[in-house]
Amino acid sequence: MGSKSYDLVWGSVLRTTTVLHRGIYALSRGKLGRRFPGGAQVVWITTLGCRSGDWRRTPLLAVPDSGGWGIAGSNAGQEKIPGWVFNARAHGQGQVEVDGEVSEAVFTEVQGEDAVRIYTALGEAWSSYRMYQRNIAREIPVFRVTMLTRP
Repeated sequence: MGSKSYDLVWGSVLRTTTVLHRGIYALSRGKLGRRFPGGAQVVWITTLGCRSGDWRRTPLLAVPDSGGWGIAGSNAGQEKIPGWVFNARAHGQGQVEVDGEVSEAVFTEVQGEDAVRIYTALGEAWSSYRMYQRNIAREIPVFRVTMLTRP
């Protein structure tokens, strides 16, 4: 389960990919970067920093769930929980952007069957999620994103 070398490599890959994704998305004015390779949906969540008090915007792979979206704090299978999870737990409201449309949203951490269903769907959308789960000892937090306003 989990290793420092895995976290170092995948942490670097994840950070680099996220920086590139942000840049491509910004340069294309949101026209590129709406989908992962293979067609999986990317959503941008905006959460209030639990320590900084600053708004943080994060691109994540998502799957449709109960009229909203399912996301997970896998952090590419690293032992460290991603910062947005702490923000969503501390301040359950923020925004979600899907295909260029921004909505106010509520982030609800789910457990049990709901978490398994969402995480399984994420694994079907992007097979690396199955590897992430095998590589770490921690439980991967799973959230439902419910849109409060629709554009």
